[in-house]
Amino acid sequence: MPRQITIEPLTIDSFKPYGDVIQLEGNKNIVIANQGTAKRVNHVALLENRRESSGPALQTARPNMCIFSSAPRPTVGGRFPVKLLERHPYSSQVFMPIHQQGVRADPDTPCYLVIVAENGPNDQPDLGTIRAFAASSTQGINYKANSWHSPMVTIGSRVDFVVLVWENGVALQDCEEAPIDPVLVDLTPSFKNLAESKI
Repeated sequence: MPRQITIEPLTIDSFKPYGDVIQLEGNKNIVIANQGTAKRVNHVALLENRRESSGPALQTARPNMCIFSSAPRPTVGGRFPVKLLERHPYSSQVFMPIHQQGVRADPDTPCYLVIVAENGPNDQPDLGTIRAFAASSTQGINYKANSWHSPMVTIGSRVDFVVLVWENGVALQDCEEAPIDPVLVDLTPSFKNLAESKI
């Protein structure tokens, strides 16, 4: 029977082993800007391109800022099955939500999952460490370089993201995938109206 995990709230501290949470709330380095009409948070994420320090065998990578429109994933009985994790060995990866389709509800309501795992001694995901976080449309994430994570999982409605990652077009340098034994994420504590999740 597949292992089942429960969702955790996404906070700056809880996500620190895997990267950064990009949000205004909870940040300590807020400054006032724009003639007093704006709050600015500096250095909310550590952006990395490790190819520059990893030797001449790697092709140079360029920053790719793109828009990623993610359809809601199907769920089964209030659960999402995780069957694959991926990592970007030489680059951090930012996801910042910019639009949630058809939703006028509380912007702090969760709309996507952030699923992560530590690297194991065999240089594959350690499934004993897999965790799932519920993220809202007011929270972005930045995965550390070489951090195992699920491909984007939105729940209930389509979500558009601005994404920033360094890429050079070499498949295994840009993104490495690892199929895993299925792990079920119990969505019911955090997500509502799961029956309508369709691609």
